[in-house]
Amino acid sequence: MADFNFADILKNLGGDFGKQLGDMKGQVDQVRERLSKMSITGEAGAGMVRVTVNGEGQVQSVNIDPALLTPNDKAMVEELIISAINDASKRAKEAVAHEMKGVAGGLPIPGLEKFFGV
Repeated sequence: MADFNFADILKNLGGDFGKQLGDMKGQVDQVRERLSKMSITGEAGAGMVRVTVNGEGQVQSVNIDPALLTPNDKAMVEELIISAINDASKRAKEAVAHEMKGVAGGLPIPGLEKFFGV
């Protein structure tokens, strides 16, 4: 059985639907550009550990309060870093969902971001 790509099928549709899909693809490209420029910070330990990611979820910086940097606190600091990364990742996903909602005209379309590779 031949493989097919649903996205390719939709792109080849003519008429208004094909144009709307092309317009949506352009909007998604704009969203992707905005997301790559976003800085989203997650924190843990009442702000003693902060992690900043971009809208694509890539870690850009980690800041640790010097008061945490003692040998006895190593395990706690590691856990706070994980918590801060998870917080930042969650916030980045929320930003993606918010941006994609605009592309979908406010309609909740599950998986839309994956369809366009965001």
